[in-house]
Amino acid sequence: ASLPLKMADEADGGPGAARAAGGGVLVPPLERATWCDERFNFQATFLQCLAKHVPNIYSAEMDPLLEKQEEMVQAAILYPLECYLFGEDPDMFLEKLQQSGTSQLCGKVFKGGETTYSCRDCAVDPTCVLCMDCFQNSIHKNHRYKMHSSTGGGFCDCGDTEAWKAGPLCTKHEPGASGSAKENSECQLNEEIMEHSRRVFPSVIKYIVDMLIWEEEKELPPELTLSREKVDSYYCVLFNDEHHSYDHVIYSLQRALGCELGEAQLHTTAIDKEGRRAVKAGHFASCQEAKEEIKRHSENVSQRPLHVEVLHADVMAHQKFALRLGSWLNKLMSYSSDFRQIFCQICLREEAGSEKPCFISKLMLWDAKLHKGARKVLHELIFSSFFMEMQYKKLFAVEFVKYYKALQKEYINDDHDRVLSVTALSVQMFTVPTLARHLIEEQNVIARSE
Repeated sequence: ASLPLKMADEADGGPGAARAAGGGVLVPPLERATWCDERFNFQATFLQCLAKHVPNIYSAEMDPLLEKQEEMVQAAILYPLECYLFGEDPDMFLEKLQQSGTSQLCGKVFKGGETTYSCRDCAVDPTCVLCMDCFQNSIHKNHRYKMHSSTGGGFCDCGDTEAWKAGPLCTKHEPGASGSAKENSECQLNEEIMEHSRRVFPSVIKYIVDMLIWEEEKELPPELTLSREKVDSYYCVLFNDEHHSYDHVIYSLQRALGCELGEAQLHTTAIDKEGRRAVKAGHFASCQEAKEEIKRHSENVSQRPLHVEVLHADVMAHQKFALRLGSWLNKLMSYSSDFRQIFCQICLREEAGSEKPCFISKLMLWDAKLHKGARKVLHELIFSSFFMEMQYKKLFAVEFVKYYKALQKEYINDDHDRVLSVTALSVQMFTVPTLARHLIEEQNVIARSE
């Protein structure tokens, strides 16, 4: 199917078009967001759109203009996608959803170094913690409490009745906290939006999974390849590990690339933060040469070479956009229980007659091979969806223990921080009494692990 939507670079700025600060058209008008029309195969149309726009948007990986990239992503892909999904202006729809009520579970995911609070009087165990906002608005601020600096990866337990002997809800998450007499329950989506979600989410989730576990360095899946001559444009990409020190990496980059100290330090800081970074752009031969030089120089200061790959620019672009789509889904999860439930259903769905793992299990099994930035997005998605819905938290726990041995083996060979491993999620399940009981009594998990 051909794309029935003029994208942002082709829009003529008709009535209703949103405009950038400088007056230029930033996003197409609402009536043009018909690329998801039921007459078209959504998945094919969606992938054609990504094949056309993603490589152009993320073409400057070495020195990206982040604001411009985000504007282009919004205009060409996310805005029309949201218009179809919501059936109206996305900002207005999300504002209405936000005002209609919130979940009684906080679910805020902690960043590294963020302050958390544990009540020594009321917490069921020391792993039960609150974020600063919930703590300040709870009864626990007048109790004996401990402050911690989060290592990242955990989430706020406000609203979880199994985590607290008393005061499970802060005043912000109590029913009726919005000031109305009506209970502060989340608004249910109408059937049209639910149906659109069931069309959109499978394609979005499949794309994210496919690109995160994609192993081909030079080629994309056929459905993401346009019929044009392949460009000889590659990146030499350096990955983070816990074996080499900052100084080792800086030394190796200076020697291999002939770059200044400041540039090598910038690369190293970015690699440590996000898990990978393109350190050279060019033709395949020049990037391959840089890869071999980096490995050779890193072996001079350490017995193990640095992990370096040469990726085609289009592969790099789609992997980067897959993470952006993951963040987009993560935002949607915070607005509605219906979105979360549909997302969880699709992630747990197994192909009929196939022994392949479901989407969420594929990502868990691939976790040890993902770089830091990808792991963070994956773990936040799990927190914001499965862990916010008790029914699906149980089903996720069943999938988790099904592959627990394999995950632990991957963890042993993984050289990243413990907190960045999907195995760290075990504390969110094995310490919850009802979940632990369910796994032992109904899933026979202890006998299966022997």
